[in-house]
Amino acid sequence: MGGSESKDGERSGATMAARAIAGLVICAVGAGVASLTGNSSGSSGRKTMKAPGRDTRIFRDEFAKNPSGYFRDLRKK
Repeated sequence: MGGSESKDGERSGATMAARAIAGLVICAVGAGVASLTGNSSGSSGRKTMKAPGRDTRIFRDEFAKNPSGYFRDLRKK
């Protein structure tokens, strides 16, 4: 009997380790997605967004102040 209990214990330990690793991966992916959504920009806490018509990020509050000015300046360039 001792042999089968040992195998079950090893399987249980392997299962727990696999679940722990999966949990860490899920947390890491979640953190990566959160950083890409623009919820905050570093330590400043200001929200960012993808700049329309560009491959960069801008502060959302600055865009919201004058969106027509942003697009006017974008067309000038």
